[in-house]
Amino acid sequence: MSSQVQSISAKGKQIAVPALHLGPKIMVLIRGTFLKVGKVHDEFWLHPKDLPDPTEIIEKLKKASYPPDLFTFEQKLPDVSPKYDYHLEWDNLAVIKIDSYNSWLSEIDRKARQAITRSQRKGVVTKIVPFTDELVNGICSIYNETPVRQGKAFWHYNKPFSVVKHENGTYPESSVFVGAYHEDELIGFIKLIMNGEVASLMQILSKISHADKNPTNALLAKAVEICESKQARYLTYGNYVYGSKDQSSLIDFKRHNGFEKIDIPTYYVPLTIKGRVALRFGLHKGMRMLIPDSIRTPMLKLREKWYHFRSQMKRSSNC
Repeated sequence: MSSQVQSISAKGKQIAVPALHLGPKIMVLIRGTFLKVGKVHDEFWLHPKDLPDPTEIIEKLKKASYPPDLFTFEQKLPDVSPKYDYHLEWDNLAVIKIDSYNSWLSEIDRKARQAITRSQRKGVVTKIVPFTDELVNGICSIYNETPVRQGKAFWHYNKPFSVVKHENGTYPESSVFVGAYHEDELIGFIKLIMNGEVASLMQILSKISHADKNPTNALLAKAVEICESKQARYLTYGNYVYGSKDQSSLIDFKRHNGFEKIDIPTYYVPLTIKGRVALRFGLHKGMRMLIPDSIRTPMLKLREKWYHFRSQMKRSSNC
């Protein structure tokens, strides 16, 4: 097992983090300053057959010269019944269970069905597209439309072409790209990762200026159609609930479009005395989770106002 530094993308930026290589495809990234937490790099996007048994990883980490204080891992869909004796906490995923495209369409919210019909009526065309420079240029135009999305600075705004191409070019064997077009203009796209019976949306993004055409709804409908054709039984789209935030426009979108909350077992294994103490007092959850909602919600609203103000100031200075 070798210890190196690995460059990864975090919040839209490339950062270097310590990494322990456990094999040709598996590395454990170690994040944190005071409390060092290890996790298999891109565990969520890997096919289950490519992941070794967690007990094997834990035994190897215990023998490392500088092991992380904690090692964490999740079970993967569809296996959501706890099967390990380590400390367990519950995370969640937003999941569509797919029998067929038609059954999904009949079960989603009426307004979501109307949005799909509206996008077709307004000339939006969705199709699988190859990963080419033309697609990357289109993705750049979507990224660069606005510096603020969902109330915070948009990570991908104004990135160079080469960076956008590199970041979107991961997992080429399991990736499917879908473009939403209006009069030959790319107005939205999906990057879909196919791992057997589970498909996951790595990205789904559309131009705000074309929101009246509902390209995001059209893209999601195409993703469900692709899942049916490839016999994927589940489509995931990140978390259903992030932390304690159980109300947002994103949650509303997921609910209206047939996603449901499925709880996933997440395990934490202490490997040092510090790790055991941190786990005992809940310090592994991070400072954000220790801030009560009565304080966090006003802070988030203030942050949103600040980002919009800063964006307007930058635009004024460029005029």
